This record gives sequence, C-alpha cells and structure tokens, in this order.
Amino acid sequence: MDITNTPTPGVLTKEDTIEELNDVTRLLIDSQRGYEAACEECDDSFALRREFQERAQRRSQYIKEVQNYVRSLGGEPSTHGTMRGAVHRGWMNFANIFRDDEEGAIKSVENGESFLANRIEDALHDGQLDSTGEALMRKCCDDAKASARFFDMLEDAV
Repeated sequence: MDITNTPTPGVLTKEDTIEELNDVTRLLIDSQRGYEAACEECDDSFALRREFQERAQRRSQYIKEVQNYVRSLGGEPSTHGTMRGAVHRGWMNFANIFRDDEEGAIKSVENGESFLANRIEDALHDGQLDSTGEALMRKCCDDAKASARFFDMLEDAV
C-alpha cells in the first residue's frame, strides 16, 4: 500500500477547498436563478422587483468571485445549480405561489435564504476551506443571512 498518496487526516488540500466551494456555488446559482425567476413573475409595479434584481446581481457577482478563485486553485468551477437543493425546490415553487399568495412567496424566499446561509455556515465550520475560501464564503453567508432577515421582517409586515 502506497501511503504517500493517502491524505493525512486534518490536512487541508486544494481539492477539498475546490469541492466545498463548488458545492456552495451550485446553491448560489440556484439562488440567483430564483431571484431572476421572481423578477419575471413580478409586474413592473411590484415593490420587490428591484429588491429581487439587486439580490440576483449580487449573487451573480459572488458566483463569479468564487468561480475565479476555484480556477486560481487549478480547479474547474461549477457553472450550474443543483436540482436536489432545497433552495432550488423552494424557488421552483415560487412562481406558482407568487401569483396567489404574497406572504407565501416571501416565506419561500426567506426559507431558501436561511437554507443557503446554514449550508455556507456548515462549509465554514467543516475545515475544508483555506483562508481565501473562508473569506469568500463569509461574504456570501453574510449576504444570505441579511436576505433571510429582510424577507423575514417583510413577511411579518405582510
């Protein structure tokens, strides 16, 4: 048995960092697409349209930053979302809910953002990220938490 190729427990590898970043990137892509879908479902007079647009643009920027960092590590960045993620399923239901139930739509967004923030926190705590990856994920996590709080407050107001 050749143990030189066996990873040492507790030792971070670039592959670990790349894998973790790509896992979160897929969820960020789901979130961005969800915000874009929400914009399509809103008419121009709906007050949240601009909010959805701004959040989609921020997610797009975060995705690019993480993808660029993955490339700098020598990896191939994720460029697609995941069909299995709870964020994606929540967003898929958004269009149907949105037409009939504003409160339900807002709750769907808040749930998706909370899921995303929790997943990023898991990534931050599992020890698979280097310092640059952690910094990128903290920025994404802070934004997801802020979004969840915003939509939670909005839900309370509706």
